[in-house]
Amino acid sequence: MATLADILKVEQFSGLSVLNDEADLNRVVESVDITETPDVMNYTTANALLLTTGMSFQNNQRALIDFIRELHHVPIAGLAIKLSRFLQKLDQEVIDFANELNFPLIEIPSHWKLGPLTHHISSFILDEETEKLYYALDIQQKMNRMLINEYPVSTMIHQMSKILKVPVLLINPFHLVESKGGHFENDQRATQQALKFFHHTYLKQELKNDHDFQREYVVLEVPAFKYFPYYLLISKAYTLSYPFSHLALEQAINTLSFAIYKNSKIRATEQHESSQFFTSLMYSKDPEPIDMRMNPEFFSRYNLKHSNYYQVIICGVDKEEGIENSIYLSERHQLTFDWLYSMMTELDNDISVFGLNDQNKFAILLQKRHTYYLDYCRFLQKEYQKHFDSTISFGIGHEVTDFKQIPMSFVEANDIYDTYVEKEEKEFLNTYKSKNVEELLQLVPTDKLRPFVTYTLGPLAYPDNPKDQELKKTLKTFVEHQCDITQTANILFIHRNTVKYRIKKCEELLNMDVTHPKNSLDIRIAIYTSEHIAM
Repeated sequence: MATLADILKVEQFSGLSVLNDEADLNRVVESVDITETPDVMNYTTANALLLTTGMSFQNNQRALIDFIRELHHVPIAGLAIKLSRFLQKLDQEVIDFANELNFPLIEIPSHWKLGPLTHHISSFILDEETEKLYYALDIQQKMNRMLINEYPVSTMIHQMSKILKVPVLLINPFHLVESKGGHFENDQRATQQALKFFHHTYLKQELKNDHDFQREYVVLEVPAFKYFPYYLLISKAYTLSYPFSHLALEQAINTLSFAIYKNSKIRATEQHESSQFFTSLMYSKDPEPIDMRMNPEFFSRYNLKHSNYYQVIICGVDKEEGIENSIYLSERHQLTFDWLYSMMTELDNDISVFGLNDQNKFAILLQKRHTYYLDYCRFLQKEYQKHFDSTISFGIGHEVTDFKQIPMSFVEANDIYDTYVEKEEKEFLNTYKSKNVEELLQLVPTDKLRPFVTYTLGPLAYPDNPKDQELKKTLKTFVEHQCDITQTANILFIHRNTVKYRIKKCEELLNMDVTHPKNSLDIRIAIYTSEHIAM
């Protein structure tokens, strides 16, 4: 919209002069009215420029102070007075009061008539708005043409900067610079100063909804994502001039939003294909999987390299109660993937990131050794909260030396991750540790374990009389010491013949040769299970 300053710059209105030094000439003028009555406050509209001869105040300029106060509360753009007819000069107290309010007082030359002046200013405002509309449509057309021709977002930002004639930055949802336009492209210092404003002023809510284009910087949201917006930072906003308008900027931002969204969907499709391939490798039952050395170019499409070091890390977004918004979860998943990929490739370009079927989990594949990767994971946990208001956890598998062994590290990473998720822990960072016999047995359902114990040990499974308890103790010691009679006798402090007698008795009860390797192993597992696993 046109301001008083815009109108006063036009040659046609050069005869108009400002009466008070503190007048705010940046006030928008949307219409022009004429009045000769002091009660016009209830009949005029906001942002109107009011023209008058001042006839009502010819004998009482103090009443003009109250009149200005009322108009300021509307608020109108300003008051233009034809002084030569009824008021030859404004009293200083009237001018001083207007200065206190920064209320514009304009003098109309004596030879100008109010009717024609109203018509000319109204026509100027209308013509200006029409020109701004054409300008906005032209920008939209140029941006749309770039979108249709599949120009990268970086080129669109560069061209937007040239069209608007101001430097611009596109900042992503992680508050990092995505693209630059204008002098930002070659001036790192200017970029850092702009980012300092963005982080220390804009993000702290001080100017979050303030789009004052008279400032050095203005930041506007680019709603490519509903919950995780991009940002357009405009430098030297105060230099934006006619026919620039907010509408022109809105059109450019709408096209830019669509371009970013379109690119994100294309990227998501590519990521899905890559993730599906990785998942198929991890769960493949093929005894002879594809040989990487025979197909290096094929695997390079998925950023999989030949190496003597591989390690899988499972990263997951911690579960939160009450979040059911599918749009939010979908956007978070996509942007978490993008963020993880950006952070990991910043550390090492050979690191690959894959999505998993679970929308909250991702697989990270290290393809070379990194001594401080655990510290880096802790760093990621802190950084993630800054952008997503959520937390992440990590499960880490062991390193392997062959590509075909990656599924082992993958299974381990998933296992340790799922173990701590089941414990409802959050923000954990744990490395897989091999399970002992007891932990493995606990994974077997009790309805499968009890029949095994009973079938293997018979009446010695859970003996309740002293005689059978002694037999079980002797059998346990015997099989634990490689079926050595002498060693068993020494440990139990009994005669060798007693050991022989008891073992023979056990064989009769169990109907098996307890020294046979398979039977001996079954007996050891059954005894261990009966004593350590609650059933």
